[in-house]
Amino acid sequence: MKTIVSRIEALTRERGYLYTLALILLRDLFLLPEEIADINPREHLNIQELTLLVGLFVKHAVDLTVPTEGESAKRFELTYQMFEELHKKYHEPFLEQINRLVSHGRGDGTPQENYRKIFGQGVTMAEPIFYSASGAYDFQYQEFAVKKYKNDTPWLRKQVGVDIAEMANIARKLKTLHERKFNDLFQASRPNFAEFCTAGLSVFCFGESDLSEFSPRAVRRFLEVFSLAPAATNAALELPGQYNEAQSRPIIRLGDGRWFLPIAFNLSEAIYESPFYWMNRDREYKDAALRHRGDFAEEVTAELLASTCGASKVYRNVQIIERKGQAITDIDVLAIVGNKAVIAQVKSKRLTEVAKRGDEKKLVADFELAVQEAYEQGLLSRTVLRNGKNKLFVEGAELQLTEPIDEAYILCVTVDSYPAVTHQVDVYLRKQANDPTPIALSILDLDVLTFYLRDPFEFAYYLRQRVALNHYFKADSEMSLLGYHLGHKLFRGEGTTKILDGSFAQLIDANFQVVRGSVPRTDAADKLRSTWRNEDFQTLIDQVKATREPKFTDAIFFLYDLSGQGADDLIKALRLTKGKTQADQQPHDMRLPMAETRSGITVLCEPSSPSILREKLLWLSEVAKYKSNADVWLGLGCLATSPRLVDVIVFANYERRYDPELESQAAQLRGKPMTAEGRKIGRNEPCPCKSGKKFKRCCGR
Repeated sequence: MKTIVSRIEALTRERGYLYTLALILLRDLFLLPEEIADINPREHLNIQELTLLVGLFVKHAVDLTVPTEGESAKRFELTYQMFEELHKKYHEPFLEQINRLVSHGRGDGTPQENYRKIFGQGVTMAEPIFYSASGAYDFQYQEFAVKKYKNDTPWLRKQVGVDIAEMANIARKLKTLHERKFNDLFQASRPNFAEFCTAGLSVFCFGESDLSEFSPRAVRRFLEVFSLAPAATNAALELPGQYNEAQSRPIIRLGDGRWFLPIAFNLSEAIYESPFYWMNRDREYKDAALRHRGDFAEEVTAELLASTCGASKVYRNVQIIERKGQAITDIDVLAIVGNKAVIAQVKSKRLTEVAKRGDEKKLVADFELAVQEAYEQGLLSRTVLRNGKNKLFVEGAELQLTEPIDEAYILCVTVDSYPAVTHQVDVYLRKQANDPTPIALSILDLDVLTFYLRDPFEFAYYLRQRVALNHYFKADSEMSLLGYHLGHKLFRGEGTTKILDGSFAQLIDANFQVVRGSVPRTDAADKLRSTWRNEDFQTLIDQVKATREPKFTDAIFFLYDLSGQGADDLIKALRLTKGKTQADQQPHDMRLPMAETRSGITVLCEPSSPSILREKLLWLSEVAKYKSNADVWLGLGCLATSPRLVDVIVFANYERRYDPELESQAAQLRGKPMTAEGRKIGRNEPCPCKSGKKFKRCCGR
């Protein structure tokens, strides 16, 4: 691998490579917004590859000689060829391990141990770390940087000479300048290749006069801390994953009054990350900087959860106390959604340079501090929350919950982007067989998650599906899982595993930047759309939420579990039943069993009496649940005179057991299960629960 990298470095030293680099940057960074959702990422260099290329380029003096078109074309093609070779080199240890296991039959360990050997070895893990997505958007880094360092403003003004808000504004200005110059690039005619090269390079260059709206002192100090001089840096850079000064100081001094910013994204990332390291070098201030970093992490996590769960349902620094007064544990951020809880444990640990290069011991050690410890703390909190025997305190006051918590989802949140963390959870996490899997993500990922899942029940349902189907869905990032869920819903299908590629994350890329105002709107933004939503069904969901019945969260999850066709069928059943009662002023009901999931639904419509509706619905649902041998049952009741789809709901979620009284009542329950169209099922017809069996051998037994 070192040989390939040295060949790439040698290529960057060739006469006039600066202009070839500019052409590569134009191709791979300025993707048209309408193409983002469909682009093949393997045909482009990603941010990490481009940053490595720039880091190797600045190891030597910059030659400003314009190359010939033939020279540039050859170097252009060679660059992509060598990065393809580099990528293949990453796969060799993985293939060797596979061949070794195949040659020994199924390997010499359990399936879990063999999986760990293949995917957990350091050299194998280095590939998804280096080739993972950037983990954030530049505007996120700019926005969160201001919050992250708001308490450090006095130190930054005194020691650096420019505060964090000014840094973010300068970065925005430079990005806008890049975009304007790119749009102008193809407007004017370029009679020859040399002129096109010069114009292409100018897209990434600026002078101090371009920043005249900022104070000269702020600009000067900004350039001092975020720029580097070629030939005086990165002497030790020989492999991907090593420290690369082009990432923390992404502006290059060309020496002729111009400043070269090849990757504007890196500047935003550096503004978010670098100030902490500056402050950490100040012995007198580093403790305050660490404290501010921790406060920021918890504060922003709480803000993001509050944006979806509601500020009144989110609590910071929750202490769990035994009845004897002994503290058991504490929760960094706790969010409540009905009878469900979200436990967020926040860590500041980053993936270290040695780990990024594939040192397995360091990878595991970093994971231990960033995720494993947070998970174990969250797991303990989940256990004591669910047993309901302990007290919760927030700032000394006891927290009284309206419903007992029967499930809690664990979020392990990192302050910075943690490359390939989804994959690392899959490989490195230590847990008992029956313990739930945590969702490990950065604050930046949580920002996207809570933006799209604004409704608290949709957010909690996504977490529930992520945890329940963790071993079924495999993806390289949380964004791939979210993109798939928003379009198709996380449901188990055929087979033992479903692999989600990066195309689902690209749907998020195309949409999120538009809706957050970072790029203009295009048709690509509309490709992120749901194939399972139904307006009437959403109305039903909203009405169920409004009832605020005990455990109504479980009823909402039950409805979300219905497939697209199942949701449509339920709406048909409700409308048909209500139509019959409106026509003859007589009560009508339907029983819709689902044997495969040991569940079902009763639909009842009464002419006008709410009290009769509630009493009758409760009885019909309980008996139908028993008769159908079901563990979960939903009852939906409506009045013929009401404009609502549903006026009363009942929900039961407990194991079906023999009961002589219910046995007698079930025998008296008249009528057969029906289809959504209201047609009774014949004994020899396929069962409506879609089991594939005849009705008489399934729900009709």
